[in-house]
Amino acid sequence: MNLALDFQARRAAEDQALTLAARRYGVDAGLVAAILADEAARWGVADQLQHGWARLICALPARPAQHLINLTEPLLRRPLGSHSLGRAQMKLATLHEVARSGLLSLPARPQEQVRMLLDPQAAPSLVAARLRQTLDHWQADDVDLTRRPEILGTLYSLGLSGQAGVHPHPQLTRRGLKIAAVARQYRARQAHSGRQTGHAEAG
Repeated sequence: MNLALDFQARRAAEDQALTLAARRYGVDAGLVAAILADEAARWGVADQLQHGWARLICALPARPAQHLINLTEPLLRRPLGSHSLGRAQMKLATLHEVARSGLLSLPARPQEQVRMLLDPQAAPSLVAARLRQTLDHWQADDVDLTRRPEILGTLYSLGLSGQAGVHPHPQLTRRGLKIAAVARQYRARQAHSGRQTGHAEAG
């Protein structure tokens, strides 16, 4: 196996998934990529435990899976809906919020909802849908965050409007600034790659 070609193929597939998700929801692919990278960088032991528990839920038949879901709070001290899962590090409660906004279809059974969060291929769409929901939520009060990736990056982990609610002067965090910087790097890489492809085709 040619590892370089395999890496390039994986990267191209990931870029395509990011682009498709971003186009579907009208958001910046670079910002989606940056949020996924930020969440991956923060993956720790607690995330591994949560992920393992969620995978076990998905592996079981429906009835035992539901029993395990019911045991989550007494065993892990928090209900399943409050655990961040998958590459998008999205909570079930957040998934329900996005679904209620009409941006995605929610499977009926909790087990299938967990499986949706764990699906790595679904992660770009989950992030993009949440970004669109956030943009629409603020735009409803005449606050346009379209050109504020640092605010969108901040809000991804804080909720639709954070503790202060929607207001004309939202505050960013260092995490949000870093996400915005990574988004710019992603766009620059994509632009450079596009130019190289154009030169190769011209040659």
